Amino acid sequence: MRANILASNCPNEQMSERVNVRSQLSARATVRFPLNQLMLLLKRAVQVQDRTCVLTVLHLLANIAASEHEIMKQQNDINHENFNGPFRKYHSLEDLPSPYGCNRTKGDSLLSIVSSKRIINDLYVSSTFYLSNEDIIVMWNATMKSCKDDFIGIYFIEIPLLTGACNYFDYEFIQINQTKMSWQMINLRRPLQFRYYSREGNCSDNYTLMAKSPMIQPKNYNAPEQIHLAYSDRIDQMFISFVTNSTTSTPQCQYGLSPSLLQWSAHGTTITYQASDMCEGPANITGSQTFIDPGYMQTILLEDLRPSTTYYYRVGSDEHGWSSIHSFTNRPADKNIEVNLIAFGDMGVSPVQPGAKSTMDRVYARTLTDNITCVLHIGDISYARGIAALWDAFMTQIEAIASRVPYMVGIGNHEYDHVTGGEKDPSGAPGPGGFRPEWGNYGYDSGGECAVPMVHRFHSPSNGNGLFWYSFDIGPIHILYYSTEHDFLPTSTQYVWLEKDLQSVNRSRTPWLIVGSHRPMYTTIVRDIGNKITEMLHRSLEPMFYKYHVDLNLFAHIHSYERSCRMYQEQCVDDGIVHVLIGMAGHNLDFDTYTGAKWNLYHDQQFGYTQIVANQTHLHFIYRHNVDDRIGDEFVLKK
Repeated sequence: MRANILASNCPNEQMSERVNVRSQLSARATVRFPLNQLMLLLKRAVQVQDRTCVLTVLHLLANIAASEHEIMKQQNDINHENFNGPFRKYHSLEDLPSPYGCNRTKGDSLLSIVSSKRIINDLYVSSTFYLSNEDIIVMWNATMKSCKDDFIGIYFIEIPLLTGACNYFDYEFIQINQTKMSWQMINLRRPLQFRYYSREGNCSDNYTLMAKSPMIQPKNYNAPEQIHLAYSDRIDQMFISFVTNSTTSTPQCQYGLSPSLLQWSAHGTTITYQASDMCEGPANITGSQTFIDPGYMQTILLEDLRPSTTYYYRVGSDEHGWSSIHSFTNRPADKNIEVNLIAFGDMGVSPVQPGAKSTMDRVYARTLTDNITCVLHIGDISYARGIAALWDAFMTQIEAIASRVPYMVGIGNHEYDHVTGGEKDPSGAPGPGGFRPEWGNYGYDSGGECAVPMVHRFHSPSNGNGLFWYSFDIGPIHILYYSTEHDFLPTSTQYVWLEKDLQSVNRSRTPWLIVGSHRPMYTTIVRDIGNKITEMLHRSLEPMFYKYHVDLNLFAHIHSYERSCRMYQEQCVDDGIVHVLIGMAGHNLDFDTYTGAKWNLYHDQQFGYTQIVANQTHLHFIYRHNVDDRIGDEFVLKK
């Protein structure tokens, strides 16, 4: 097929020779062999200004890149467990063999039966009680001989010692002469234990338990943790949410205008979810590396809050204890007050996603110095994908920020996409897998979660469809989240809601209009040429966004940064929309080739975050690199 396309669009003698060569190649060879020839052909076509041939070769290069990317993506999804480290342990795909399958060598994955006479040594720990984010040092005797793939794992205490080596939450390989390692803890609300497993038979046989620690416990099983804020329907409201291990007391919040006088109180509600609530596996399978009890999500709605006012608060109860005192500043009601937002997508858990920690560190520092109003996280939130402990790790990771400023999330493919179990889909989308047109590449990307953990943990205004699409005002900005994982075609419920919301915006009250979703409407990355979802977003939503004078369209999914001119239908126009790709917050970066389209004003591939500073007349957009916090790109829009 590739040869036929080239022959019809680049008809010349040299091309015919290449076509004849390619037509004799196997399908697999055809994918790899002609890349250098295609690049030479592209260069020649540009020189002779053969536009048809240029477009044809670019299309073929895009298909090759997309195919290779899909192969890599599928392989990464298969090996995703190798990356999962809820206790902050990073495991690359080069870490072989994989402990998650306990497949150390072929045929040697079964644990040996340990004699009752074998001596199990002690692992020493710096503490048997911990708080989330505290470090525990694990130590062992230097006389214990180690193999290169020996490891220490962390387990629920009830996991069998002799047959449960594979059922850990996280692990770290032991290095030569190593006698201690550090573990950053998260509260999973149950007793834990560290265990040392070693290979027998001169490091070529099965695994045997060598040592174990005493029981490790949280200092308070029922501590209120994972505290985070979100906007509700009205400016005078704020959601405060947290997780506990008990439902025996009503969730409470004490708050006031001074940390020394929390004179008001409010009560909330409690929910949770089970493995059976998920749409499909692995999320609906109980196990250390799949579903574990998530605890109880407690939510309190504060009301009658003053705008632009700082409140101090703590959550918990007299029975089970209180959190430390936190603070937040409510959003302004005055349209003339400047607001300062943080925006990004595709972050995940540190260090599983290598850029997440630096993003969190930079953003936290901004919340301390820049009077940040809120955070916008537009999809691919935790990358848990059915591994429940990663949700605990993520929510613990963001608490320092999300307990200070509202953390407003949008839906991504790794929270929602599923194939079966549609009757459990909290979005109410029809069909077993929701929106799955033939032209889309919607897959199993949520690991079966179908957004169940997401909708139980986060909150939003109720003017749309839960977290899937909604809108809210912040000072002079109207922000609208929509879902690219759901039907967005002109006949859809979401499309009707989108237009109704855009029609209702009072531009004298909120002159700036920002829309956000997960998948990109525009990118110049070569492998995305011909992406059908992108094309359908162009056809379905871009005309409506242009009609209602949207200023910014934010999206992620691709792990890099890219920014357009003010644009409509790939043409720079004075009254167009600025499209910004902000998927560089944590997940492994996408290092791709760009087409060089004229509307692309800037792109790079570094970890970072963006700021949006806006008043009635100016919107200043800033993209910062995590490595040095310097500005990589910025622009100003004026009214």
